[in-house]
Amino acid sequence: MLTGGASETVGAQPLSLDRLSTHPQWLKLLRYERSGISPAPQSAIKSPEFFLSATGRQDPLAELQATLQALQSTAPTADNQHAVCRFPARALWLGAQLGDQLALPENINCPDFDAWTRHNTIDSISVIFATGYLGNPASYYGHTLLKLNYRDAPNRTQLMDVSVNYGAIVEGNDDPLSYIVKGIFGGYDGGFSHIGFYFHNHNYGETELRDLWEYELQLPAPAVELIAAHAWEVLGKRYTYYFFRRNCAFRMAELLEVSDDIHLLGEWRPWTIPQSLVQSLEDSRIEDQPLVSSVRYHPSRQSRLYARYQDLTPAEQRHLKQLVEQAPDVTQQSMAGQPLATRHRLLDTLLDYYQFVRDQEAGINDPSNLAHKNALAERYRLPPGGTSFLQPTPAAAHQGRKPGWLQLSAVHDEQHNKAFGLRVRPAYYDPLDADAGHVRNGALGMADLRLTARHGQLRLRQLDIINIETISPGLTGLPGDRSKAWNLKFGVEPARLDCDSCRAVRLQGDRGIGLPIGQSLMTAVYIGGAVQEQRFGEGHALARLSSRLIYTRGEFSGRLNTAYHQPTNGAGGYKVTSIEARKRLGTNTDLRLLFEHNRGNELSLGLGWYW
Repeated sequence: MLTGGASETVGAQPLSLDRLSTHPQWLKLLRYERSGISPAPQSAIKSPEFFLSATGRQDPLAELQATLQALQSTAPTADNQHAVCRFPARALWLGAQLGDQLALPENINCPDFDAWTRHNTIDSISVIFATGYLGNPASYYGHTLLKLNYRDAPNRTQLMDVSVNYGAIVEGNDDPLSYIVKGIFGGYDGGFSHIGFYFHNHNYGETELRDLWEYELQLPAPAVELIAAHAWEVLGKRYTYYFFRRNCAFRMAELLEVSDDIHLLGEWRPWTIPQSLVQSLEDSRIEDQPLVSSVRYHPSRQSRLYARYQDLTPAEQRHLKQLVEQAPDVTQQSMAGQPLATRHRLLDTLLDYYQFVRDQEAGINDPSNLAHKNALAERYRLPPGGTSFLQPTPAAAHQGRKPGWLQLSAVHDEQHNKAFGLRVRPAYYDPLDADAGHVRNGALGMADLRLTARHGQLRLRQLDIINIETISPGLTGLPGDRSKAWNLKFGVEPARLDCDSCRAVRLQGDRGIGLPIGQSLMTAVYIGGAVQEQRFGEGHALARLSSRLIYTRGEFSGRLNTAYHQPTNGAGGYKVTSIEARKRLGTNTDLRLLFEHNRGNELSLGLGWYW
């Protein structure tokens, strides 16, 4: 029996506990990491119950000695309280390292862990990627979680599999700005939780209307067992949550990397983007085989409705709108003369529509709720028969470009002729490059920096600290599915282009409505304004009317923005226009042409790399 002495042996090889306590995998199991200016690592986990030694958070050797003693203890304990139950991953790893020298007691009862693993029937592990959601700052960049896939029920549904989630623990009612500030600077604790996958499938896919991508991993059985056991150990333990780096993607990668054969985290980046995690998964191999064995698409309620609606013929779409307009009276008479197959298609699409727009808080007298019931009753009255709709699968999240962007450009303006431009956008996308895994026709940029080099001098051209644009699709045009649009932007930008030093700090926002035109064209009109530094005689604020046209097809995309600005100090109004075209050269390269007018003209041509 080991008691934590200075050294032991495994076979003919001497094994020092000092050396074992510094083994990279032992440090992973304890979640040791360096933070701040201190060179000494300590565990990222702050919960004292995670440690068996009083100094275990800072002393891996003391924690190893305490763990060995606790694992081998034969003192009576209540169910689930023995160290083998609380720290099964430590027991597995130390057992593999020490072999017969680790003497675990028999007849230890761990009913909670047995229920978690369903008596060791976890067959595989999947990483779930939820696309970005601009209704919640926590989900701007998407979200990742793990799913444990069981084999214990022959007719099981994957909705009953267990999902492991990591997120900030928000105990108050913080506003979005407070959430962002606290999330960036570590103002929240974070932690792992678990629940049936059906919960996240409903929350993301049905409520927030986010598509889900499932990446099932091809792992050897010991790795599956170790990862699942370690996930059990960290459930409910508290970390410090950081929005950009030590976030959901970072912690999920850590769980997977407890297996020595998996390497996902890039240490040189100051941030971790969820989409980058699934890209790393797709690029990884284990035992000379791809780490990802399959990729499955789980469309959101919105995606399913839009796929069905677009699969209807124009005549069927017109009939569907008539049924919605005459709601709640959906009867046999309302579809008289239609073939049975058409009735099936109309009613199935109508049911999806009502589930899409239904207010969950509405009472039984809500018109859409009553119409949904009538449509469901009419569907039951029809003879049996299924419908076949085409469900297109978009490009998977891992197939998109890298999240960062660097652009070098040649610039020409009316006042200073030629210059060179440098643009660095650490994250994430704009309407012209919103490809796989991004919100189409939207933008989410942070710390987007533009510099201009002219006559040997480098000048700040623009800095967007945050820039959010979103236009909801509103593809059907039915009530409850109208296209809405809004923008929010804060940073430093040129107040006018006929002045090289005329830059101002601005906070600006707009609300508007959109109108999709076919598959490739989106238009929107806005009303909004900005508050700004009172410089250049333009006052503290301005009002604005603007419009936007976005075209996307294949490898080409373009955008036309027009606006009329009226300063609130009574100065004369002026027009602002920008036209930008993008040609995709490769997955991670593009070419852009940009023309801007704001009481002066500027033209630039830039080559961009995504990183």
